[in-house]
Amino acid sequence: MHSKQLRQDIVLLITAIFSVITLGAIIFHFLEGWTVVDAFYFVTMTATTVGYGDLVPSTSVSKVITILYALSIVPFVLYAFTAVAKSQIEKVYTKIHHLEKKQKEQEEEIDQAERKLKRQKSLIRQQEGELDQQQDNIKKQLKAIHEQEKELEDHAKAIEAQKRKIHEQVKINKEQETEITEHDKELEVVEDIMEKELVK
Repeated sequence: MHSKQLRQDIVLLITAIFSVITLGAIIFHFLEGWTVVDAFYFVTMTATTVGYGDLVPSTSVSKVITILYALSIVPFVLYAFTAVAKSQIEKVYTKIHHLEKKQKEQEEEIDQAERKLKRQKSLIRQQEGELDQQQDNIKKQLKAIHEQEKELEDHAKAIEAQKRKIHEQVKINKEQETEITEHDKELEVVEDIMEKELVK
């Protein structure tokens, strides 16, 4: 908003300077009888404080008007130049401010990216720790399973040995039953013989 107002002021100053120079050229054209080009040339040289001296006022009235004109137009032109310079400086300052603001935003984005990267690294380290713990748990579980398998294998061997013992015991019992049966038969024969002897 301020820059827009300054541009409007500069345009107004340039218009006013052009108007004053034109008015001065017309006055000196009639006072000195110079051509329009010479009058514009003299007024412009006076306004810019160059003053080559090739054209000079010849009458007292022209000299007085030249003095008043120079005292009024020179500061006016200098102020216009100062306003233009101020406008350019403001543009440069605005551009620098914009660049600084953009740089600050980029630095903030970099800081945010660094903080995000730091959080991600922390999360990755945490996940690595969890993975290590899970691997330790898996190793412990595998060790426990291996021990259980060994116990089951030992238990299966014990059961197999117990089966063999039972099988042998059954075999022995059958042999004993056979011996008992034969012994009973022998006793029956002996009893028959004794009964026959007693009958006689």
